[in-house]
Amino acid sequence: MSSQGSEFKSNSAIVNWIEYRLPVFSFMNGQLNEYPTPKNLNYMWNFGSLAGIVLVIMIATGITLAMHYTAHVDYAFDSVERIMRDVNYG
Repeated sequence: MSSQGSEFKSNSAIVNWIEYRLPVFSFMNGQLNEYPTPKNLNYMWNFGSLAGIVLVIMIATGITLAMHYTAHVDYAFDSVERIMRDVNYG
């Protein structure tokens, strides 16, 4: 009776009763255990994706901080103090 196409068998009568009425266990089995993944997916791919996300976050926060910074000899320290005290998440 599973709509996902993957059969789920259990020794527990309660699990089988729930599975007959709502196929959550076969859905979880299909998504977590039987889901096909590409062979070239490895740790370097994951770390590269994380590095890309961190780069985007750093660029966005750098632009935001650059909008609040004053690059002048007399006002630079005051602008850094303002960023630290008054700007949200500064």
